This record gives sequence, C-alpha cells and structure tokens, in this order.
Amino acid sequence: MEGYWDGVDNDILEVLTAGGPMDPADLARALGMSTGAVCSCLAMLSAEGKVRIRRVEATPAPPALVKAA
Repeated sequence: MEGYWDGVDNDILEVLTAGGPMDPADLARALGMSTGAVCSCLAMLSAEGKVRIRRVEATPAPPALVKAA
C-alpha cells in the first residue's frame, strides 16, 4: 500500500508544480479525490518538508458564537 500513497504524493506534487499554489478543494478536484483525503496528504507532505502550507483563515462565526462586547 505504501507504493500507492507514494503515487498519490507524486500526483499532488506534480499538480502543484504545474499549477502553482491552490486551495485543497481545487487540488482535490484536479486529482479526483476528496478534500479531506487531500488535506491528510498535504499534512504528511508538509511534515516531510515537501510542501509549505501558508495560509489558514477562520470563517465568520455564527451569531451564537459571537460574544457581546
């Protein structure tokens, strides 16, 4: 099974090299994978120093989670 994941990692790196930075959902669509699977692979590739994850942002909080000032 390790050979399979090496292939997936290589596919991810090829798409990123050819297409430049993209968000995980776009990468998932390009590879025919789920966004969750791509995020898992990106986390492992990042830990190995093969990709850099540069930006994460919070979504707007639902009104019930916003604290009154």
